Amino acid sequence: MIDARSVVFEEVPCDFCGSNDAVLLFSGPDRLLNLPGTFTVVRCSSCGLVRQNPRPTADTIDFYYPAGYEPYSMAIDDEPTPMRRWNRRYGMFKRVRAIERRQGGGRLLDVGCSTGNFLNEMRRRGIWQVEGVEPHVQAASYARERFGLTVHVGKLADTELASGCFDVVTMWNVLEHLHAPMANIRTVQRILRPGGLFIFSVPNLEGFGVRMFRRFWMGWELPRHLYYFPQAVLDQMLSTVGMQVLDRDCLVGAYPSFLLTLRFLLNAVVRDTRFSRGALGVAGSMPMRLLTAPLFWGLTRLNYASLITVFARKEYDECAK
Repeated sequence: MIDARSVVFEEVPCDFCGSNDAVLLFSGPDRLLNLPGTFTVVRCSSCGLVRQNPRPTADTIDFYYPAGYEPYSMAIDDEPTPMRRWNRRYGMFKRVRAIERRQGGGRLLDVGCSTGNFLNEMRRRGIWQVEGVEPHVQAASYARERFGLTVHVGKLADTELASGCFDVVTMWNVLEHLHAPMANIRTVQRILRPGGLFIFSVPNLEGFGVRMFRRFWMGWELPRHLYYFPQAVLDQMLSTVGMQVLDRDCLVGAYPSFLLTLRFLLNAVVRDTRFSRGALGVAGSMPMRLLTAPLFWGLTRLNYASLITVFARKEYDECAK
């Protein structure tokens, strides 16, 4: 059983260019789950990729992923209220629509598929053959038993998937969690067919949240997020392995991430008090949401929300790169 005392930290070079030279950005706690530790974020002096360094090792970071971690969610149909079912299904619909605008069916692999909700929604469309990869044994078991999905347990690099066999590979809020993002990007390129799509979402370093709230921004999510990708650097990483960015889109609105960031800021400044709870209640109220809706709609449309989805295509020339 891993506890905080068993977590091992390691110093690592930049995953993209291999440089050890870096500029300190800030240090902070686990603001989401309040698990123990102080964690440091640096920017590579050579290429600009941002990373957590030092970081928990791959063998011991599971301590920071408890069973109640939010992405390990129940089936949408099992939600107790119609509103929650509608809200979650609408979020899935936006993903489905974004994919099918660019690819009209085929074989799809979801990396970090968690409990399988997204894959289940895609399968229900009737035009997709779906598979998943999930390192968390309990989440993968849930996806298999609840939905009857094909889910490979483990890391993407360890799965025996044939080259050029998928039309689409998705990673929803996964790439920033990986200890070796470049190795995973290379694997994605290998298993995509020529012209296939790599669709993934990551924290948006060009968004308004990080610029306004800095170290309190929800996108840092220390210590579970290990890498953060400036757009120019991410373009280079993909280009290196023979993929080209086609488009970027904020599929998740700016308002939910603003509320979470506001919670982190208030808890850091005034702690969990009646004032902070009241302020969050007002910020999350329907009148406030309606009043600020045009502002946050505009920020989302301009791709300034805290999560950005990237659409990249594998080059048709398999010999490229």
